[in-house]
Amino acid sequence: MIDSFLVLRQLIQKLFSYKHQLKIQPKQVKKLADYELTSDDWNVLLVLHSILKPFYHATKVMSGGQYPSIGLAFYLLTRLKNFLQHNDRKESSMEKRLKQLLLKQFFALL
Repeated sequence: MIDSFLVLRQLIQKLFSYKHQLKIQPKQVKKLADYELTSDDWNVLLVLHSILKPFYHATKVMSGGQYPSIGLAFYLLTRLKNFLQHNDRKESSMEKRLKQLLLKQFFALL
């Protein structure tokens, strides 16, 4: 779903910028304005997308049934752990914090 929002970002922003030109009731314009995403909201979506993407890919790989899973599961868990432990200077404080929280949950499960 986050992926879809990011792909359709320009269209969504255009919809909100033309909300007063739409042939809808003022009450509907106000309701539409309540759902408008701020630049901070878009940034949060971008961060969530980048943090959750490796988990999505790991889930997709593990959903297959044509190969032994335990070795693959161990490999994917190791990759996810390394991803969460790796800190890049370019990462925002929000990205770093999300990784810390996920890593804490990761070790709580093991």
